Amino acid sequence: MMNKKQTRLGMSLLALAGAPLLSSTVAAFDYSVSGFIRQEMAYKLNNDENPSNPGGNKFGGRDYVAKGALLGPAVAGAPAHATDGVVLNSRNDFSTDNDWNVFATRAEVDVSFNFTNNLSGLVKFRGYYQPDVFDAVDKSGFVDGDYGKPDLFGVPNHGKEASHLSLSDNDYMIDIPSLYLDYAKGPLWVRIGQQQIAWGEALFFRVADMANGLDYRRHVIFDYGPEEYSDERLASPGIRASYQLNQNWELEVFAQMFQPTVISNNYSPYNLIQTGFNMNQGFEEGFDRVDDAINGGVRLQGQNLGEDGSWGVQFFAVARHNPDPIFSLLPSGVPNAAFGHPTLDPEGQGFAGQPFIYEPGGNAGTSSPDEWFYNSAIAAVDGVDVLNGLIDDYAFIGSFAASLGMLPNANGEYLTSIDGAGHNYLGGAVPNGINGIDFLELFWAAGLGGGADAVDAFYGGGGLSGKMDVHYASENVFGFGVNHIIYADEDSFLDQLVIRFEASYTPDKKFTQNLRRTFLEEDEILASLVFEKYHRFSNEFPATFLIFEYMYRKETDLLGRHLSGLGGTTSKRPGGGEQDRGWHGFVMAFQQPFPGLKWRIDGSILYDMEGGYLIQPSLRYKPSSAWTVEAFVNFIDGTNDTALAPFDWSDDFSMRITYQF
Repeated sequence: MMNKKQTRLGMSLLALAGAPLLSSTVAAFDYSVSGFIRQEMAYKLNNDENPSNPGGNKFGGRDYVAKGALLGPAVAGAPAHATDGVVLNSRNDFSTDNDWNVFATRAEVDVSFNFTNNLSGLVKFRGYYQPDVFDAVDKSGFVDGDYGKPDLFGVPNHGKEASHLSLSDNDYMIDIPSLYLDYAKGPLWVRIGQQQIAWGEALFFRVADMANGLDYRRHVIFDYGPEEYSDERLASPGIRASYQLNQNWELEVFAQMFQPTVISNNYSPYNLIQTGFNMNQGFEEGFDRVDDAINGGVRLQGQNLGEDGSWGVQFFAVARHNPDPIFSLLPSGVPNAAFGHPTLDPEGQGFAGQPFIYEPGGNAGTSSPDEWFYNSAIAAVDGVDVLNGLIDDYAFIGSFAASLGMLPNANGEYLTSIDGAGHNYLGGAVPNGINGIDFLELFWAAGLGGGADAVDAFYGGGGLSGKMDVHYASENVFGFGVNHIIYADEDSFLDQLVIRFEASYTPDKKFTQNLRRTFLEEDEILASLVFEKYHRFSNEFPATFLIFEYMYRKETDLLGRHLSGLGGTTSKRPGGGEQDRGWHGFVMAFQQPFPGLKWRIDGSILYDMEGGYLIQPSLRYKPSSAWTVEAFVNFIDGTNDTALAPFDWSDDFSMRITYQF
């Protein structure tokens, strides 16, 4: 990570690099303006709601029934542990019934400049307005109105903004994703300013595409498939240059200000963070630690190699802060006497030293062990190991575990199961068999005196919400790629078939480790194999574009989550072999224009070998150069073993109506 002096030096160098470009400007000047206005709509095809929001909470309106046995107080001064069948909590029901995943108006304006034969530029303005069509609930329990309306676009990175050049409010975003100058003379090409850097060839998969993070705030990755990540890559100020070494070889470098990935905000339609966790401050503090960082990369490309010019290769290296966040829990800083254990913490101050905030009213936080383990599974973390980490990392919780006589096993685990091999503690005897559910029930109840009535009041009155910290780890990525064009008999299926292979290696990559303060470190390997071809099946129809892809990821799923967290349920810890097998995915896609090119049929299938899939058939109609209508359907399915599990609820029919000018 660069410090402030290095950052100022880097920006000064960028400015100096632009000086000779500007000096070449002469009187000849022209510009052009183009753009579009588009209505984007994604209508839901089912009655499911996002389980990460209060309106889709699977436990809303349910009673939590204790699963432990009545064996007396586990700790002196604590209430009795309730019997099987006793209702400990009745969670408020804030069910919602939304019709739309997206209903937005977008406008983009591109202004292109030509200053000289060597110097040109582009400015892209983008506006995105999302009216209040969502039946949203925030943690306070307010529905819509001034209190419940979610902030769809505010991100606490650059003040309240996601990027360096944006202005947003709850329901709109205006930004400048492109603002750069291009200079080209002979073998040299330089681009300086706000820009995206897109390396790599794969559809849906990112192997060499390591320069920019992604923006998930609009329709996540479920937009029109053929556009790849063009609307999701987050631009940032930087300088990019290439030099044509000779007819076949090109060297490219870039340096760009760090810009983190932006996930959907809490309570927004595609929110991925359960309401039991507080994120905004974590994102702000996490970005503040690396806001001076500059990412850099170099790539060497060779094209038209071999006797017939059918081979190409590339080698690349990127030094960066990973734009994808790593999560951990951190002390809440909020003392709460209601949770003060009369023996361990009589003044309630220990609560400030552990990572939970008491959420009154039963509207937010996690309010039952079942909900804890359900949310853990959706988030791809091991809910039992989160508890082990809390015991290791936080003195208050560690003292509570010690008071129960809990000791780690040979693997350092205090807890080993969610609901098995427990219930053998008797009136404070050593609980060698305490399980995850036992511990959560005891922990939530321990802060109150007064027996079962106090336990019931505590559970009915609120939940525990974890305070999250966000980290962006530094890493080095090394990779290479090979592409080859097969030439065969004209009109045969193999003729002009393009084969592309890309692979990257990231040593000691850091991952979230079940929200612990320490991170997992593993060597990550990504690889993709792509076959693509234009093939004419009929003389009456234009050629069909076909693409088939395979991807392997050693440590993570498609969303970048570590495989060790996949596969959990409310009764089973994660782990079904995913971590040993790696992640395997396939993409099959095609485009078929019709005669006259007014109509086109597209189709994309993303298949996760653990059983999840995204199927997107689409139809495109372009009656004139100005108007385009696109309609597509997203069918999504995935269990907790798959990368698509967080979006299993979000099947929709999308339509985009665009007027270009």
